[in-house]
Parts: sequence; structure tokens; C-alpha cells
Amino acid sequence: MSRPRLLMMNGRLIPYEDARVHVLSTAMKYAASVYEAMRGYMSDADGQLYVFRLREHLQRLQRSAKIARIPLPADPARLEAETLEVIRANELREDLHVRLIVFVDTEDGGLMSREPVGYVIAPIPTARYFAGSGLHVAISSWDRISDNAMPARVKAAANYQNSRLALLQAKTDGYDDAILLNSDGSVAEGPGYTIFLVRDHQPMTPPVTSNILEGVTRATLLTLFRESLGVDVEQREIDRTELYVADEAFFAGTAAEVTPILSIDRHPVGDGTMGPLTAKVREAYFHAVRTGSAPHPEWRTPVYA
Repeated sequence: MSRPRLLMMNGRLIPYEDARVHVLSTAMKYAASVYEAMRGYMSDADGQLYVFRLREHLQRLQRSAKIARIPLPADPARLEAETLEVIRANELREDLHVRLIVFVDTEDGGLMSREPVGYVIAPIPTARYFAGSGLHVAISSWDRISDNAMPARVKAAANYQNSRLALLQAKTDGYDDAILLNSDGSVAEGPGYTIFLVRDHQPMTPPVTSNILEGVTRATLLTLFRESLGVDVEQREIDRTELYVADEAFFAGTAAEVTPILSIDRHPVGDGTMGPLTAKVREAYFHAVRTGSAPHPEWRTPVYA
């Protein structure tokens, strides 16, 4: 993965090598940070680079910061402008992964430190996160964190220790990835992406009350299923064994995009290949992120306007 020359840090463009936070900062000591991860896509049709659903990501950042009691150091309009500015400053015209991190930058601060708050915006040139035709996944023995402990709807660095444990276990056991269940045994999500499955031609996904991140890609796909495929997604609690009898399944997220799941706990999903509804919604998704003629052009913010 290549690196950009410049990052945006606290409203200033600085060289990549100069972006530093003290090792005893509250962010480092106590994981006091929230963040967003966004995608930028080049459009072959007009040679323009677009950030996908930038405003929706910034809205979610506001919600995460509110729950975590971390004051945002800049308003969404400024963060939007600076996101576009740092991409332009790097003269990037390729697919990107853009990370915007807000963190408590108190040097040797205490557990309750809340200021000063810093932020950094990093546009990273990137290719597809998942290569290959699909994933072989395991149901993790680690439970998904709960809303009354470490709310999963907050996109926070601290929450990803839960994801990290599940993914490391899956990799050690010979799988590509993992699915986490709630403490009550119902399906939650993957380590960094939501999950959809299809049973008897009916797509379904866990509700936002199942201890999942309220995904921007998830919301995009709910719209695309309805508008492009003419199918409503059922949002309900899903039992573990429903995964074993699913006709199709896939992960969805900013990094994962739409990635088929081929087997779960060595049970083939359907015939072990990408299913027809997955293929159709995947095509609709890439059409939406890359094509100006897609039904929701407002989802794409041009960088070089």
C-alpha cells in the first residue's frame, strides 16, 4: 500500500512523516478516539475522483463523538472541505481509503481527559480489500460487544479489540474471516463489516439493535435492494443455524464493499459460489459508486470540482 505525501492534521497540511502523537497521550493510553473510514472511487466515465457518501460518514462521526463524549474539533462542513483539500494536495487520482481520526491528545492525560482534541485525515491509495472469489468464515467464540458495555454503533478504536480477537482466532484456525454473535446467540456482524444473507429468495440482515455498527454501506444496500432489485430486505434477529441453511451470504462495508461468503464453519453457502442476488446487488453497488448515471448522484462528492 502506497503512502500519501501529505496528511491533514488539526487543519494544517503536514508531511506524512511529521504526523506524530505522544506515546503517553490519552488516545494512546486509553484508546480515546473515534474515526471514520471512507472510500474514494475514480470514475472512468469522466475521469473524476469521488468520495462516496462523505456527508453520511461525517454524520456518523458526530454521533460516535457524542456518545464517546469527545468534542469534535471542527464542524462537518470544515471536515468535508479539508478531506477534499488533502486529497487534492496529494494530487491523487486513484481509488482511495480515507481515514479521519478524532482523538484526545492530552499528553500523559488521565482516564477522564477530554481536551485538547486533535484530528487527522489520511487519504491512502488502495485496491480491493478482499481479493479472490469469496470468503470461508467461522463463527467466532468471542461474543460481540454489547450496547451497555462498549456500544458497537460507535466507530471507535477501542471497539476493534473485539474484532481483532475474532479475526485473529479465525485466521489461526484456518479461515479467512469471522462472524460474531451477540451474547444472546443471535448473529451480529463480521469483525469490520455487516452481514447479509438470503433464504428462499428473501434477503435479510440483523437490525441496528443487534450490537452492530450502523453501516453506511449497509444503508446504501438497503436502498439498492429496494430501488434496483425491487426487493425489500428483512431486518430481524438471525439465529446461528440460519447461517448454515442460507442460500447466499455476504459481508458489506466500506472496506469489504460487497464480498461473498462461500462457507460458514465448513458448511457451503448455497452451492459454494456467489449467489444471484449477491451478484446483482454487488453490480448495483459498484454502479452507484463509480457511475454518474446511477440513481443517487448525491452520494458522490467530487474531489476536483
